[in-house]
Amino acid sequence: MHHLLQGIAQNKRIASGYLFVGPPDSGKLADALAFAEELGCGKLDCVRVEPDGASLKIEQIRDLQGRVRYGANSGEYLLVIVDKADTLTEDAAAAFLKTLEEPPPGVVFILLADREDRILPTIASRCQRIVFGEKYQAWSRDPELASFYADLKAIKQKSVIELFAIADRLEKEKERIEALLYDLVHYAKEELGDLSAARILLDTVKNIKRKANFRLSLEVACLRLNAA
Repeated sequence: MHHLLQGIAQNKRIASGYLFVGPPDSGKLADALAFAEELGCGKLDCVRVEPDGASLKIEQIRDLQGRVRYGANSGEYLLVIVDKADTLTEDAAAAFLKTLEEPPPGVVFILLADREDRILPTIASRCQRIVFGEKYQAWSRDPELASFYADLKAIKQKSVIELFAIADRLEKEKERIEALLYDLVHYAKEELGDLSAARILLDTVKNIKRKANFRLSLEVACLRLNAA
């Protein structure tokens, strides 16, 4: 469990709201559940809310408000885990803010988010922020990506036509492009020792997340990798 949470649990200085920020594989949910155990929350006193489809909707928040109105059922605390809190719709966020401003006694909210910039500032300001980093996992080659490893290794020798052909193959991987590019980042760092290539690939992921032109982002990446 995160060292800050251990200290909080030991000192029993429990806030009404916490914001856990970090990438999906950083252990946020596991630590939230461990924190619930530290506070003595049984199954009835640990509530988890997840997105209905792509977002957390106002109907879910209204249902949650009814469930927490009277506080804990059997213990001292009722812990509410709001998973993917950065997907709250505008109406849901406004409704949730009212509950966070005046939480029922003994109710502790933990918001899990990959992106803090997508959390309403007035919600974030009422939570104690705890940052989670990526958990280290030894990287190993994915046999299915062998052709992409080969392209990256030889990319400095490719012609412009060949670079655009690589961009074309990457474009066909749109459904898993972020995972694929992250894998190539590891390959660039750990097998090629090419930090410049790794940075270019990470820049490409950022551009894609920002909804930049998908094909253009891939073509620019290939040209930059060739020139690096």
